[in-house]
Amino acid sequence: MKKYYLKQKVFAIRDRYKVYDEDQKLAYHCEGKLFSISRRMDFYRSEDKTHLYTIKRKIFTFLPKYVLTTIDGRQVAQINKKWSFVKHKFDIHSEMGELSMEGNFWGHDFNVKLGETLMLEVHKKWISWGDTYEITIHDESKSDLLVALVLMIDDCLHDNQNKGSN
Repeated sequence: MKKYYLKQKVFAIRDRYKVYDEDQKLAYHCEGKLFSISRRMDFYRSEDKTHLYTIKRKIFTFLPKYVLTTIDGRQVAQINKKWSFVKHKFDIHSEMGELSMEGNFWGHDFNVKLGETLMLEVHKKWISWGDTYEITIHDESKSDLLVALVLMIDDCLHDNQNKGSN
């Protein structure tokens, strides 16, 4: 089990995320493209500056859909928001298998499961400068993919707030 801390830049023209490990060392970062119809974001491992994934929102869909691809264009995951009154729900099709996500009404706390196996937990810190989330990953071998999924879910959950940044 490994913990990460996701922080989103407060005053930024484009979306920017930084993910720190338990020792407060920068582990990952993600930068959105300034003029992108599909809300493209590039996800990097900070230690060696490796470009791991590209996140894109599919356009012309009724409910939000996001796609995660490698730099060579291979699709690794797709998130589809499900229609729900009370809780946020997503179907996640990934190379690991079919994942499910359920979150609370506000979208600040959620879990991702593979069948009945808990893969990750996310909890928002209420008193912090900007959005700060604590991420607990239960399968460390999948950390790169699971952290990227958290960014996709966060962007999808808070899409209405972010529309002005496109």
